[in-house]
Parts: sequence; structure tokens; C-alpha cells
Amino acid sequence: MDNPPNANIHTIVKAQIVFLLSTFTEDNFERNQLEIRSLSEQHGLDTYLHFIRRLIVHSQGRLALAAPPSAFDTSTALTFRLLIQETQRLARDPFLADRFRDGIDKGEGDAFRHFDLVRFVDRVSLRPLERLVLASSIVAGFTRKELATQAAALIRVDFENAIAKLMSNLLSDSNSEPPVLDATQRQALIAAAQAKYGPEIVAPILQRIFPTLSLPPGASLVQTLIQLGPEITSDADTVRALLLRFGISDANPPRDAHVVEIISSLARLAAEGTTLCDVGALVRALGSFLVNLNWANVIKAFDWPDRRGVDTATLKLLLAILLNCPRDAEPHAVTGFWGMWKNSLYQLKLLDALLSLPADTFNFVSLPGHRIVTVEDVAAASPTIKSLAANVQGHTWNSLDLFEVLVRLADSDNADVRNCVRDMLDKALKISAELVRMGLLQVPDQNWGDLRLEYSRKLLAMFLAGHPNHQLVFMRLWQIDPAYLLGAFRDFYDESPLNITRILDVAQDLKILENLLDSRPFTFALDYLNLDKWLADNVTAHGAEFLRSMIHFLEVRMESEKVSRMSDPAVDGRTMPLNPQTIAIFLRTLRNNSAKMPREDIDYCLEVRNACLQIHPRLMNLIPGTDTEPGFAVVNYSAEIEAEVDAIYKEMYDEQTTIDEVIALLQRSKASSDPRDHEIFSCMLHFLFDEYKFFQSYYPARELAMTGYLFGSIIQHELVDLIPLGIALRYVVDALSCPPETNLFKFGLQALARFESRLAEWQPLCQALSGIPHLMEARPDLAATMHRAIATGADGSNGDMMLAVDPTPVFTAIQSDNLDAEIVKPAEELSDKVLFIVNNLAPSNFDAKLTEMKDHFDDAYARWFANYLVDQRISAEPNNHQLYLRFLDALEKPNLGKLILQETFTKSAAMLNSEKTMQVTSERAILKNLGSWLGTITLARDKPIRHKNLSFKDLLVEGFESGRLIVAIPFVCKTLEPCAKSKVFKPPNPWLMAVISLLAELYHLAELKLNLKFEIEVLCKGLDIDLDTVEATMILRNRPSTDASVPAPGLPDYVNDIDSLSMNGFERGGIQGEGQVMSLGAAAPTETQRAIGAHIESILTGLASSVIISPQLAPLHVNHSFKRAVQLAVDRSVREIIVPVVERSLVTKDFVMEPSEDKLRKAGHLMAQKLAGSLALVSCKEPLKSNLGGHLRTTLIDYGFSEQVISEQVLSILVADNVEVACSAIEKAAMERAVVDVDEGFATSYEVRRRHRELRNGQAFWDPSAPPTNFSVVLPDPLRIKATGLQPHQVAVYEDFSLDPKRRPSTMSRPGSAVAYTRADQIPPAVYPGSPAPEQGMGSLSHPEAMERFTITARDLESLVVQLPITSLSALPSNHDIRHLVRQVLFIAAESVDHHRTPLLMSQKIVQLLYKTSSQLEVAKEAITWLLYAEDERKFNIPVTVTLLRSGLVNTSLQDQQLAKSLFQDPRPTLQSFAAGLVRECLSSDPPVASQNQLTYTIEVLSQLVQAGKANEDVQRLFDDLRGVVRQPSVKPETEQLREKLFSWFQQWVTIFQRSHSPEKAFVPYITQLTKQGILKVEDVSSFFFRVCADSSVNSYLKCVAAGEFEYAFQALDAMSRLIVYIIKYHGDTSGVNNDQAKVHYLTKILSIFVLVLANMHEDQGILFQQKPFFRFFSSLINDLHAMEANLELAYFQLLTAISDTFSSLQPTYFPGFAFSWLSLVSHRHFMPKLLLSENREGWSAFHKLLLSLFKFLAPFLKEADLQLAARDLYRGTLRLLLVLLHDFPEFLSEYYFSLCDVIPPRCIQLRNIIISAFPLSIVLPDPHLRNIKFDSIPEMGPIPPILSDFASGVKSADLRNGLDQYLLNRGAPAFLASLKDRLKSSVVAEGTTETYNLSLINSLVMYIGVSSVAQAKARSGSSVFVPSDPGVVALQYLASNLDVEGQHHLLSSMVLHLRYPNAHTHWFSSLLLHLFVEVKDDCFREVMTRVLLERFIVHRPHPWGALVTFIELLRNQRYEFWSKEFVRVAPEVTMLLESVARSIYQS
Repeated sequence: MDNPPNANIHTIVKAQIVFLLSTFTEDNFERNQLEIRSLSEQHGLDTYLHFIRRLIVHSQGRLALAAPPSAFDTSTALTFRLLIQETQRLARDPFLADRFRDGIDKGEGDAFRHFDLVRFVDRVSLRPLERLVLASSIVAGFTRKELATQAAALIRVDFENAIAKLMSNLLSDSNSEPPVLDATQRQALIAAAQAKYGPEIVAPILQRIFPTLSLPPGASLVQTLIQLGPEITSDADTVRALLLRFGISDANPPRDAHVVEIISSLARLAAEGTTLCDVGALVRALGSFLVNLNWANVIKAFDWPDRRGVDTATLKLLLAILLNCPRDAEPHAVTGFWGMWKNSLYQLKLLDALLSLPADTFNFVSLPGHRIVTVEDVAAASPTIKSLAANVQGHTWNSLDLFEVLVRLADSDNADVRNCVRDMLDKALKISAELVRMGLLQVPDQNWGDLRLEYSRKLLAMFLAGHPNHQLVFMRLWQIDPAYLLGAFRDFYDESPLNITRILDVAQDLKILENLLDSRPFTFALDYLNLDKWLADNVTAHGAEFLRSMIHFLEVRMESEKVSRMSDPAVDGRTMPLNPQTIAIFLRTLRNNSAKMPREDIDYCLEVRNACLQIHPRLMNLIPGTDTEPGFAVVNYSAEIEAEVDAIYKEMYDEQTTIDEVIALLQRSKASSDPRDHEIFSCMLHFLFDEYKFFQSYYPARELAMTGYLFGSIIQHELVDLIPLGIALRYVVDALSCPPETNLFKFGLQALARFESRLAEWQPLCQALSGIPHLMEARPDLAATMHRAIATGADGSNGDMMLAVDPTPVFTAIQSDNLDAEIVKPAEELSDKVLFIVNNLAPSNFDAKLTEMKDHFDDAYARWFANYLVDQRISAEPNNHQLYLRFLDALEKPNLGKLILQETFTKSAAMLNSEKTMQVTSERAILKNLGSWLGTITLARDKPIRHKNLSFKDLLVEGFESGRLIVAIPFVCKTLEPCAKSKVFKPPNPWLMAVISLLAELYHLAELKLNLKFEIEVLCKGLDIDLDTVEATMILRNRPSTDASVPAPGLPDYVNDIDSLSMNGFERGGIQGEGQVMSLGAAAPTETQRAIGAHIESILTGLASSVIISPQLAPLHVNHSFKRAVQLAVDRSVREIIVPVVERSLVTKDFVMEPSEDKLRKAGHLMAQKLAGSLALVSCKEPLKSNLGGHLRTTLIDYGFSEQVISEQVLSILVADNVEVACSAIEKAAMERAVVDVDEGFATSYEVRRRHRELRNGQAFWDPSAPPTNFSVVLPDPLRIKATGLQPHQVAVYEDFSLDPKRRPSTMSRPGSAVAYTRADQIPPAVYPGSPAPEQGMGSLSHPEAMERFTITARDLESLVVQLPITSLSALPSNHDIRHLVRQVLFIAAESVDHHRTPLLMSQKIVQLLYKTSSQLEVAKEAITWLLYAEDERKFNIPVTVTLLRSGLVNTSLQDQQLAKSLFQDPRPTLQSFAAGLVRECLSSDPPVASQNQLTYTIEVLSQLVQAGKANEDVQRLFDDLRGVVRQPSVKPETEQLREKLFSWFQQWVTIFQRSHSPEKAFVPYITQLTKQGILKVEDVSSFFFRVCADSSVNSYLKCVAAGEFEYAFQALDAMSRLIVYIIKYHGDTSGVNNDQAKVHYLTKILSIFVLVLANMHEDQGILFQQKPFFRFFSSLINDLHAMEANLELAYFQLLTAISDTFSSLQPTYFPGFAFSWLSLVSHRHFMPKLLLSENREGWSAFHKLLLSLFKFLAPFLKEADLQLAARDLYRGTLRLLLVLLHDFPEFLSEYYFSLCDVIPPRCIQLRNIIISAFPLSIVLPDPHLRNIKFDSIPEMGPIPPILSDFASGVKSADLRNGLDQYLLNRGAPAFLASLKDRLKSSVVAEGTTETYNLSLINSLVMYIGVSSVAQAKARSGSSVFVPSDPGVVALQYLASNLDVEGQHHLLSSMVLHLRYPNAHTHWFSSLLLHLFVEVKDDCFREVMTRVLLERFIVHRPHPWGALVTFIELLRNQRYEFWSKEFVRVAPEVTMLLESVARSIYQS
């Protein structure tokens, strides 16, 4: 009813109904019944429901299970009758039945809560149909569950009795000829029944009715099925019942023809568009009969010749057949596709359509058939392959039958069929290339057609190139056809041997390496190997054939690498390079099996071995003296050695070190006994050899020439020999074989020039060089030299024979007896037994082994055994000497003992004479072992050593003369040590003591190294001899010198007087040839002499290039022979005179009390070089002129020039031009010789000082070589020797030797030694004692000159002060340098022309130095202390104090506190005036020196003085001026007292923290006391406590820094941090409910206090703000919290969040002075990772907020792009932070990328690139070069990426958001786009900016449109993500077309932000950009787009994947015609830039 009555009327009506019911009688029943119905109908449904409920309640007795008697009284019986009537009335009308449902469902009381519906309908006697109506009404509504359950049960019981009968009557055959219902009505009836009661209830009824279904005459099965429709026929049993109506039953099952006919009819109807029945149910029904139907024929029935295309209905029909026919049917329906069809093209299209269906719709794998691969096929494979198989086995293409069809039809004659096969295979490649590859091979058809071959090869190449699923493919290929795979590998190898690595990877994955290695040829198999075992096995199996293959393999590889490195320009090698380790394995195998090779192969192997060494020089051990055979191991060095060698070469190439010095270093390192020096030597040579491969292509000309010079010098100075020498010469020959214009040829020429004097030594080298034509053209002068060398070698006078002669031994004092017996080696079996006995000999098995040896020992082999025992055992095993001696004694073989002794002599002599022993420590250890053994078997047993076998003294003398004491002394000492066990030869045996005396002479006088002295000391100690008491012999001192006895060839006799030299040169007979290399020194030169000779030789080598021939001598100056003759003459002249001149240079200086050997060495070098050079220059110049003239004349005549040509004028010109060149060479040689002499002469002094420093450091030093003397005491102070060593002015004497006299400053910087004055002297302003006093006012120095002299003097003064050992100026002597320099300052000031400016500036600088000095005088600290605390009124100088405060020299806080304290104690007027003036000046200056807060104490005390009436006039005036500005003291006395109390409590904690090892243990009693004091109980007091803690800890830092006590500066801050953490740890909620929240709340309160302190200081101090203490506090707090993480548990993260909130409050925008510390804190290692790794990403939003704050602060600086130093550093820090996030937390950046990029200015491309390059770790980026692959086919492009940024907030405007949403849903007005364009403009343009667009709005708009469009596309299942007609695309295209250029740039920049990792958004925006490039017909827009994309790639990496893909597609796809655009060719620079970027992108 429209207007229901009010509640009162309803109540009355309901009461009336109840009354009428209660007054029922037989008489009034009808009347009351009518009245009740009338009331209930008139007053609404609610009234009627009340009526029904009252009926049920009143009839409850009749409805109960057992009715009571009262239920049958009249009133109740009449009420029950009315209930029956009403219920039947409702049950007969389905529309009224709902009233019954609502009545009982919503009724109240037990009668309704427990309503029994079944009993109710029984008691009211409802018929089945009536029951069904009521029950269905209850089921259809929203009723109680138990009621609905009863209703459903009732329906199931009564349905058959009701509906079934009704439908049977209407649908079954009847007498009426046409059926009662037509087809439409029949379908409607069944559909209505199904809709009402459900198909599961109706289906059984239909199954009973359909066999007798009433149909019109002539109705067919197909027609009936179509009429019934898909819903009715969806049940197979129902369809089977219908089939029975048409006579198809188990007795009469369907036949194949009948089924084909039915399906064909359906197919035709489907093609016509008819809605079919449920074909699946029909197929299941047909398949249920017990008959074997041929379902394949059913499929083949679709083979219609006229069909071309596939329609959806036919496809659905096929699907129904394939999916519903019996799976076990033979044959299955799917096999119909695999046979031959007449219409093959239609067959393929049907298959193609089925393959294109989604996997959940149809999949061939779900049907029976043969599979290409299953997991079972690879059950034995690795988990990776199993996983790959599992991924593809369920793919629809995994059907071998399908591929058989494709392979068969690929050879069809019909081109359309072949093209269709190709298209299908192309699709399959994109979907599952691995299945295609395996399927094509697995097809049993042996006929390989063109298409099959083409795809097989293409796919094989794809998988060999590295397809992700290659492992599975190759595994199956190997299983299917191993021979095919091997052949494929061979073909792949034949294409390029470089492919071998890929083949190796595949073979190892499949574990088929052994099978591959059995293949031929061997060279193919060899490429797989790096295993010794395989090589050894094949050598055993194949012998010499395999060995030769190995050699050939190495030869090919080495030749390829050699060609690659020598080509110009460089070319790639034809083969894959082998690493040196692999080559070493090959060479070891070849060496171990050399016995199996024929002779020619051995030579071949050696040649190839040398080629390997040349390519990989690290296979050679270049350690001096090593005998390790090269090629068997790779040499490596420690990082330290390589770094040192690298530094040496760097200095050389930077010309900080000369090449000759590097050569000298190499020579010293080679000759050194230190193993580390040997490593340096070897590493330097290896570095040089390693660089050879870079000479051709990479070396600049200068570096190449330097390297060539160095390389040749190494050969020249014999730094390499044997095989390394041969390799070095090969390098040179190969280099010279290159074309003349190449780098290598120039290198070879330079190197050859350095060692050409040695060419005569190598005839084969000369032959090789003479065969290089272009070398002879470049160096024709070499031809004669090489021809002579070749000729000499041919006549045998100097060739290989000479090399075979044994060198003369150095030591002749040791000889073994001649033994006639030859070494006879026993049979191998016997020798093995003997050696086994010796190898296993031990004290525990001695007797057994002795017996065994006696059984096998034969005297015939005694010499062999003696040689073995000495050479292999005794020399290497000193610990077993006694065991071997006992063994020999027990053998009782006297002859064997003699042989052992002689073998010991032989071995010892060989070791003593070996050069290797000199160089290798391990060799010398062997020699010492032999000496010990020799003494043990002779002297220890009282057996003498015969003089003829070993003369000890002669041995030592020979060692001394030959410089080989390093081997002689240890050998002698070790031999004599066993004398301690002798009875005869122990001291004082005369023979022994004679040898000891000679050793003592060597010890004291031979300048032995410490290790040799130590050997002698150990010997004497072992023999109990006091070395100091031994009288040294005079053998060495009385021995005549032999230096001049054997003159060196080519040099004149040594002369002592330079004037006695001949002025006319040598006689002609003295010249031994123009190529003669003159050796320098005696026949047996010492190491030093050899070094000097090398130095001189290196100088002379470069002399020829410096010879000058004047153009005045034309045409001779271009004559090559003339020039060569002049060069030779100059060389001879210099050689003749250089040695005597150099030898005369003398260096000697004694620093007796100087403890530093570095100072001694430096002084000696400087002085000696200067004196030696000068002396040499003076001595040689005149003799050289004369000598040079004579040599020029002689040499030119020898070269064929006539006397007429060689006139005096010509000679004088040549001499004048070249004498300086020659002199400079001599001077240089003398200086270098001087350095060597100094180091040699001072070696002992260096060592003494070093040992003094190690043993007695800190004590005074006196050189023991200098006798004590008192002479120094009487010298003046400047010359006196101090106990601390040389003073700076004394060292300067030596330093001055390095100065050029012409550039020495004229102003003396040091006093003369004779000047002295006393402290009491009065110093006039311009008086200098001993010098004429300048006139007053007559200054001679300009201001700049005076300041320059003052700077020099101040520097000297500062250097002296640093070294001053005293702390008081008064303690200085009167003539001290410092006093002189102080006076010098006064003189400079007096001499200045500007008497005002100069003294003022000098004074300022002196004050600065005064406060900055760090000397022991501690002037700065003392001066500041005086200024602050001294009671001296002189410091009350306001301008000076203000300047000191402003400069920061005096701390403002300390000045304020001390001044206030002084005022409080003694407010005298002068102090008040000073304080008032200082406050006024500090506050009023511009800028202010200090703020009021910084002068709080002073102002407060002054205010108290004013209030007390004690202030003077200055203070009163100050407060009058500041009236209203200065606040009254805010700190009440009681507050100040509380502050002091709290401060003392905090200081207690600081003390505990500093001194306690475990502060936490002391914390509990401390905090207990703090609580008892009430400090932490009251909120205000606790806050004040933490404020005091913060203030005092920061002030403590400031005080410590001001006082220079940096080590204590942070202690208070650290203590405060620890206190807070402990408080938080133990703090909890008083109720104990929420302890974590209480901790967080408490920390937040404390941090807010600290923030307040920071804010106040930041504001007060301005640019002077100190951020370090606050940084330290927060850093310590984070670290301390981290240490407590385990205790804090869940509260830890909440505390970090609180700290994050604090950092947000302190962001740089608010506190720029804290910016650097803030950045460090937010990126702290215990803060940032903890937030980002938090559970459920709870910390992400907090860190995101901090990151936004950082970018917002940086944005203004970045927009200007003119970063100052501070901003640049902050930007770099930000960049590094982003890179850390990109590496460790990429998901964070990828999900917040929009908001981060939005706040970064658009010009910051690199920052944005880093952010949008982030992608989740679970994603693997595909190759950005999408070669023939579309976006849609990349699986990663499908998902929508997660985004946490709120991008919709930017379009928050209601009109814009609503309008945009309406437009995107195709409901917007067309005018919306125009208004949208206008809204993108900024309403207000910020001052100073040129941007007119709202960039944030553009970013948000683009993002919103893109995300919405992708979401809509995803909602449309099956459609593409990007649809050009979408409203979003149209909107952005409109904006792109209609915005101006600036707007277009911003719009495109915003779009590019979304080109990220593969996802749906990247797909959409990439497609959008490419679409706009085509559709927006404006080249200007395309140019802007190109610029925006280009900007992303011209910055440093990373480059976003999406941008790469888009730009590559734009550049490569011909559709876009990019390279034809006009703007690309507008300028060459633009074109080159684009091409460069394109190349770099393609390569990336």
C-alpha cells in the first residue's frame, strides 16, 4: 500500500485478529473468517503475516508430534481448519506462496525457530504439487538454512509425484495426432522446469519421458536435437534416452556411417550459423554404446574440397568431438587429422586453428598420441633438464604426429600448402622452438626436404648460440640420433674454431665429453681438453700419432695468436686462444712422453714449445739462477710485487726515472741475494714480455721508443740468458720482419740498436736479420757487421764450438781425485730396490734395511751409489746426515767411503763455481749441507782434509778476489763446525786457528754483509772461540793488487794523472774494429765495477744520436758515412777519457752523530754528484778537445775522406759543435759513478745506523767508525755537531749542492756562523750587526718584495721551530738561528718602502702562524688560554676580540662563560665597559658575530648588575639601546640549580661510560638512583634532564675541539646515546600491556628534545653551525640500537620508524646545515637496510618519505645545473645511494619509481635512468634486440607491475578526475580534450624559471591514462594490450599533436619514464611512442621524440631496458623510416651523434 497506516492502527488491527481467532464457533466461523481476511488484506502484508503466524501458533497442538486432548477442542479445531484453508489457498498460487515463506521464516518463538515443514504439510494434507509450490518458494527466497534444507528435501521427495507426471502427460506420445505441445512450447516447458528446479532434478524425468517423446511425423534425430537446444541436451544420459526414441539402443547400436551422417549434418548446420545442440553430450552418448566406432572417420568427414577458411562454429564442433569421444577408442578421433586429406590446406588450417587456442581450451597433449618429449625421457638427466622438460611436455605442440603431418606436407607441390606449413613453423618457433627442433629430428621419415633442412639448421644454430632451453634440446638430440649431433658439432666447429667453447659447454652439460673425444680428427677433440688424464690415456692408446697431433694443434694455435697480435690493424684470431695453464699441461705431457716420439718430432716439439713461450712468456721462470725447465708451470706474482713493478714502469714512462736507472735496478735485483729482489726482477721482465702483444696496435710513439730501448738494453746487459734470451731475440726478429711503417718494426729497430754490438755472438741471428730486405734498407751499416759475424762462424774461429768449452772455474783450491772408474748404472730392477731401501731408511727399520741392502749391494755399482747418495740425498737432507753416516759405516764398504768423499768434493766444487749458487738462496743452502757433511765424515772423525783436495785459505782468498765470498765463507764455516766434535782439530789446533785468523781478517776488514759475519760468529761460538781475541792475518792486506795486471781490451793502461794521457789517441793497432764494445774494469771486475761499466755503457750508447754536424759543412752534413765516422770518433774520444776522469771523483763526508741513514745517503749523493760532475767537467774539457780532433782526423781518413776534405776548419767546427755533448756524457757518468761509490762506501754506515735504530732507538748515536774527539765542542753553534744529528741549516749545506748557482736566491736565509748576539742586546729597527745599517726611511724593498722575503723567512723559521727540542724561547742560545730569523723579520719590515701596509700585513700573518702552529711550544693553546682566563687588562681590546671571535680562533661560548664569570666575581668598571662594548659590537656588526643566545650568560650578569644598581654608564646605555629587545633573565635561580644538579648526574654517567668495561652493569644502580631522585618520574623534570644532557654533550664536543682534544670530543655524545638505549631497553608500560609502544613513545620524546637543541643551534649559529656532534649522536644511537636488536625484538623496528620520523623532521629543506650528516644517516648500514628488509615491507613508506625529502632539497640546485662544490658533493652522495638501492633493493625503486622521478628535475637524466632501470630480482631481462619478436610474444610483457606511488593524487581536481574517467570510459564530451590541454599550463609561473607547464600534472595525467588503458585492455580478455583506438591513446595523441614544442617535450619525457623492465605498462607506452611517431604528421614532434630518447643514452649507464627496446625498434624497423627524416641529416654532427649512439646501443 502506498500510505501504510501508523503503528497504532496496526496494533489495533492485530489485536482484533487475535480476538476473532479466539472467539471461533461453528456459528460464527464463516463470518469471523471473512472479517479476518478483510482486515489482513486491507492493512498490508505485515498484518497478513501476523494473521498466518497466529494461526500456526494457535494450531500448535494439532501440529505437534503427539497432539494433546486440548488440541481437539472447538476453538482450536476451527482455528486449525482455517489454517488448512489458508495454506491450501497459498499453495495453489505460486505468487501467494511467498507469504507463507515470509510468515514462518520471520516468525518469532520456538514454534517458528523449530518449525517442522514436513510434518506441517502432512498435517494440513497438501497434495504433491501444492507441497512443491510451497517448498520451491522457500528454496527460492533468502530463508533460514534449516528451513531451506527441509524445503529442498521435500522437493526431492515430491517432485516425481508432481512435475514428472505433469511433464509426462504433456510430452509423451498421446492419441492426438499432432503433439500437444509444439517444439517451441516443449522447449519452453523443459527449460522452465530446469530453471525452476535445476537440471539435476529434471534430467531423470526427461530420461524416462524421451523414449516415448511425442514428435511430429518425419522428425529426424538431428532436427529434434537442434530444437531441444544445448541446455536441454547437455546431459549425455538424456541424449541417450532421446536416441532410444529414434531406435538407437544397446540392441541396435549406432554404426560408423550413421555417426558420420549425424556429425556431417551438424557440421553443415553449424556452418550455416544454426545453434547446435550440446555436441559433447551427443558424442558421449554415442560413445557409451558397446560398439567400436571409428571416430577418426568422423574427423575425416570434415575433409571438404571446397572449404578454405575455418569458422568458429566448425572449430567448436571439432573440439566437442575431440574432447568427448572415448579416450580409449581405437582409433581416437584425433588420428583423423594425421592421415592424408584431399584438402590438405584445410587440414593445416584446422590444425593451425586448434594450435592457436588457449591451453585451457584445447591441448593436443590431452589426447592420445606420440609425444616429442616427456619427463620420463630425461629421467636420468640433471634437475635443470627435467625442469625444462616439465615446462614443455604439456605444450600443445608436443605432438610427434603433428610434426609428421607438417614434414609430409612441407614437400607438397602446392605452394599454398608449403607456405602454410612455413607459417605454422614460424609461429611454433616463437612459442616453443625447442619442440620444433626436437620434433623435426624425431619424425621417422628419412626424406629430409628443403623446408625440414632449412628449419633444422636455423634452429640448431639458434640453440648452439645459447638459447635458454638448449640443454633439453641437445639432450634429446643425443638420445634420438647421436651421430647427427656429432656431425652438427663438427660442422659448427668447421664454421669457426672459435665455436669450440660453445660445443664444450654443451658437451659438459650432457656429460658426453668422452663420446665427443672419440671423434676424429684429433684436432677437433683436442679443443675440448684441459685434463692431464685424457691426454695420458690417448697417448697410451694412440702413441706417436696422438703426440704429433698435439704438437700440430699447439702450432696452429700459436701461429694464429701470433698473426693476430702482429697484424696491423689488429685482426681477430682464427682460433680460440688457449690459456697458459692448458698449454702447460700439453707441454708437460709432451715432455713426459718424449721417448715415444721419433727424433724429428722431438725437434718439432721443441720448436713449438718455443713458440708457446713466445706467445705466453709467463710459462718461463725468469728468477735469476733458476734451472727450472720452461713451459711446465705458469708464473704468477703477488699483488704487492705487481703493484711495485707497475709503479716502477709508471715512473719510467712518466720520465720520473730514466731507462738507464731501470736497467741499473734490474742489474741490482738480479745480483741481489734477496729472494724478493729476484721476484721484482722476474716480474719486471715478465711485464715487459707481456706487453709485446700490445706494441703493434696500442702503443704511442714515445712509449714505444722507450720500451724498445729498454728491451734492447736487457739483451745488451745480459739480463736474460739461455731460453729466455732466445725468446727475447725471437721477439726482435719477428718485429723486424713486420713492414717498416708498423709499430713493431720501429720497436725492433730501437731494440736492435741497443744490442747490435753483441750481434757477432749469434751467427743464426745475423743470418735471419740479413734476410730481411727492409731492415737492410733502414740500417745498411749493419750489413758489414753481420757478414763478418757469419763469416767468422763459418771458419769455426768463433762459433758454437766456443760455447762448448767449459768456463775456467773460479775456485781452484778445491779439487777431487781423478777416479778412473766410470759410473756404471745397475739394472732398473736392482736400482729401484736400492733406491727404495734408501728412500725408506729410518732409525726404526735400520737393521732390516741394512740387511736388505747388504743382500743387494754390488761393489761394481759403488760409484753410482755414491753419486746418488751425495747428489740426491746428502745435499738435500741435513737432518739425516747421521743416519746415512751410520748406514755407510754399517755397510763396511771402505771403497764406498772413499767414493763418497770424492763425490762430496766434486759436488762442492761444482756448486762453488756455479753462477746459480751466487744468485739462488736454496742453492747456497745445498752447498752448506755439503760442507757440513764433508766436515762430519772427515774432521769430526779426526781425519784430515788433504790440501790437494781442499785448501781452505786459498779458497777464501779466491772468493775474496772474485767477489764470491757469499758462497766461500758459509761453505768453509759449515765444514769447520764439526771440528767441535774432534779431538785433533779443535782449538788451539794451529791448522784450524790459521783458517780462523783469515776469517777474522775478512770479518773485520772485508766489509762483509751481516749474514756472512753471522756465519763466522756462529762458527766461533760453536768452537768456543772469542772472535775479538783472534789475531787477524795480514794475507789480504799484504796481497798485491791485480786490478791493472790484465788490461781490458780496447782501453789504455790506467793512469793516475789525466795530464799524462796521450793527446793524439791510440795507435792504429789499438783499434779492434768499429763495432768493438769496450768493457770497463779489470778482467775480474767486482759487482760495483760491473754496475759502473753498465752505467757508462748506457750513457755512451745514446751518445751517437746527440752528435751534431753543422749545416756549414754542406754537403758533408747529409753524408751518412761522414756522420757515422764523426759519431765513432766522438765515441772513441769519450771512451778514452771517461774512465780516468770518472775514477778521480771523490765523495767523503762523516755524519758521526746523525742516526738517519736516509739523511746520510741523500747528503752524500747530492755532494758527491755535484763535486764529481764539476771535477770531471773541469778535468776533461781541454784534453777532450785535443783528443777529439785527433780521432776525427783518423776516423774520417779510415772512412775514405781525403785530407782536402778534412781541413782544420772542418775539424774545428766539428770539435766546437760536439765537445759539450761529450762533456755532458762524461759529467753524467761521473755523477752516476759518484752515487754508486757513495752507497758502496757508506754501506757499513747505513747498516750501523739501521741496527742502532732497531736496538737502541731514542739513544744518542755515534758512528763507531769515527774515533771519539772533542773537536766539535769548540766549534761555533752553527757548525757544532748536535746529539740529535744534523740541524736543518747544516743539512741545507748539502741541499745547496743540488741548486743551480745562477738561480740561487740573493737574500740569505741562514745566518753566518760568525754572527752572535746576546738576549740583552737592544735591537734597533734597522741595525744588523756586522753589516752597514741602512738609513732610516730609505726603504729599498717594494711591498711585494718585502712580503716574499718575509714568507721565505717565516717558512725557515717554522721548519726550525718544528725541530726545536726545547719549549721556551729564553732557553735558546744567543746565536741561535731562530733569534737571527726573528731579527731578519724586523730588518725586512724596516727596509720596506710601505711603512704602514707591510708591517700590518706581516703582523696579521704572524698572528695567524701564532695560533696555527702545532709545535711543542703550543703557542695556539697557550695564547687562547691567556685570552680567555688571564687577569690582564691588556686583553680588553674590543676590535681584537671581535676579530678573534669572527675568525673562530676563540670560541664564542667559552668567551661568554668566562666573561660572565669574571663579571660576577669582580664587576669592575673597565671590565663592564669591555663587556658592554663587546656585546654591542657582536650584535650590531654586519653580519652579526654572535647572537643573543650565544652571549646569554654575559647579558644575564650585566642585567643583574643593572637591577642591583651596580652597572656603569656603558652598561646602562647598552640596556637602554636594547630595551625591549633583550629579554629579562628567563632562567630562574631554582631552575639554574636544577640544571646544575642534572648536569652533575649526567657527568656521572659519562664517567661511568668512559671507565667501565661493561656500562650496562653500572646502568642499573645509576638509573635506580636517578629514579629515587625523582628525575625520571616527573614529565617536566625528565624532559629537562634530557635537554641538559643534549646541551652538555654538544657543548662538551665544542670545548674539546676548541682545545684540540679530539680524542675525547665524542665521549659525552656516545655516553648519551648509550644511556638512551639502556633506558629504552629497560623501559616498559606501567600496566605491562603494551611495552613496545611505551618504548617507542619514550624514544620519540627524547629525540624531539634533541631535535629542538639542533634547531636552536642551527638558527643561532647560522653558517657556523657544527653538524658533527649531532651526526655522531644519531650514528651512535643507531649502532647501539642495532646491538640491542635481539633484546628489543618487535620493538626494534618501531624504534627505527621513530628515528625515521625524526630524520624526516630534520630533512635538509628545514636544516640545510645538517644536510651532509643527514644523508649519511639515512643511508646508514644499520638503518636503511633494516627499513627496506622489514617484514611485509613496513619500512618502505618511511624510507620513501626520506628519499623524497632528499630530492626535493636537491631539486633547486639540480634545476640550475650549476652546482657549487657542496651541492656537487651532495649530488654525488645521492647518486651513490641510488646505485646501492639499484643493486641491493631494486624492487623498492621499481615500485616507487613514479613519485621519485616526479620530484627529480627532468634535466637529471642519469638519476631518473638509475631509478627506472630497477627491476625485480625474479625477472631476467630479455635481449633488447627483439629480432623478429613482437611484444605480445614476450611472456614478461603480460603482467601489470606493482606500483606503490600515489599517481592519482596529481589529478585530484574533481572536475579533471571525473571528466577524465568519463572520457576514458567513452562517455566524455569531445570538448574535454581541448580543456585538458589548457589545464596543463601552470597557473602561476615561478620567478626565475622558464617552465610554463605543470610538470607534476603532466606526469600524473600520463601515468593515469596509461594505467587505466592497460587495465581496460586486460579486462577485455583476448585483446591486445595496446589498441590505437582506445580513448587513452586518442587523448595522448591529441595532446602530442596540439601542444607546443615545450609541451611536447614534457609530455614525451613523462612517457619515457614508463619504459622500464618488461611489463604491461612498458609494452603500452613503448607501443604508444612508436604509434605517435607514425601518426603525428609533424617532423618537429618526431625530432623532439628523438631528442628525448637520445638523452637517455648519452649519459652513463644504466640505460632502461624499455627505452633501449623502443629506440632500437625505432632505428631498425623500416616502417618508421627514421634514417630518412630530415632532422637526422640536418647537420653532420647530428648524424654522427645518432649513428654513434645507435652503434653503442646495438653493442650493449
